[in-house]
Amino acid sequence: MAEYSFVCLQTSIRRCPCDSKENVIMSTANKLVIGVVLLILVIIPHITSDYIVYVVTLAMLFSMLTASYDLMPGYTGPLSFCPAAFYGLGAYASALLTLNTGMSFWLALPISTIGVFLFAVVVGYPALKLRGHYFAVTTFFFGHFVYLVLLNSRDITKGPLGLGGISPPESIFGIDFGNMTAMYYLILVFGIITVAFLFTLVHSGVGRLLISIRENEDLAQASGVNTAFFKVLAFSISSGLAGLTGCLFAHFFRLLHPSTFSWMTSEMIVIMFLVGGSGTIIGPIIGAGVVTVILELMRFAPEMRFIIWSILLIVILIIEPRGLAGMYYRIRRRT
Repeated sequence: MAEYSFVCLQTSIRRCPCDSKENVIMSTANKLVIGVVLLILVIIPHITSDYIVYVVTLAMLFSMLTASYDLMPGYTGPLSFCPAAFYGLGAYASALLTLNTGMSFWLALPISTIGVFLFAVVVGYPALKLRGHYFAVTTFFFGHFVYLVLLNSRDITKGPLGLGGISPPESIFGIDFGNMTAMYYLILVFGIITVAFLFTLVHSGVGRLLISIRENEDLAQASGVNTAFFKVLAFSISSGLAGLTGCLFAHFFRLLHPSTFSWMTSEMIVIMFLVGGSGTIIGPIIGAGVVTVILELMRFAPEMRFIIWSILLIVILIIEPRGLAGMYYRIRRRT
């Protein structure tokens, strides 16, 4: 039964119609939509309250996480359940470097990101020798292992007490990043850079090789593709970008607790990914924004919050298993 459920989940993230030459992301209409969305994001801090700015910032962080996560199951194939682990490692690495060594945020961020990337190489090389649900289960337990390490390493992470006193990024060009608006724009800039990098990657020769592995790994390997190398590369890039997002999260919220990086966060990232649509980059970003907003709107009923959301998720996936991006593509093709 468990294996059947896993196969169903894998089927839901197979090739999206958006992978075709009629890629909706590349159309003029969609470029216009992206431009309008970016314009709205730029002016939001000037026309809304601090609470709205906070929610949008949270949505941007989740968008970066979900878009980078899409590189693995969406483009390469293996389904991972540990994105929150690398998210947490990046957050704690940057926070501890700045707190314990006095290192600048601008130096701690690249060091932490590269460190998470290299750690993902070490973890991914043996783990990716596994396939299917074996790999998925392994990543789940690895994610929980990282959570337990963060929770119980009290001398280093302060454990359940939380790691506080994290400073905002140092000022540059006279910009004070202790201000929420300044941090909002910093995260927006990093978000744009991350998404642009992912778009460039998946539309390059490397991206086509990743898709060939997703579609038929054995055939790709028989054709001369070093599938082991490219799977580890995709896993490491995805994890490194999650670590980068964690760095930004740590210096925006300035307080870390292990529960933020538990398996529930990984589960939420997977849900955002499925709601948005796999193998599109833009789909998971939309999914992250929609899920974040819906969960915030449901704060009035905390007891029913996840029950209502679970029902909505089931309805969305029944109507369109390919997610919101697939739904948009289907509607656009009919008009």
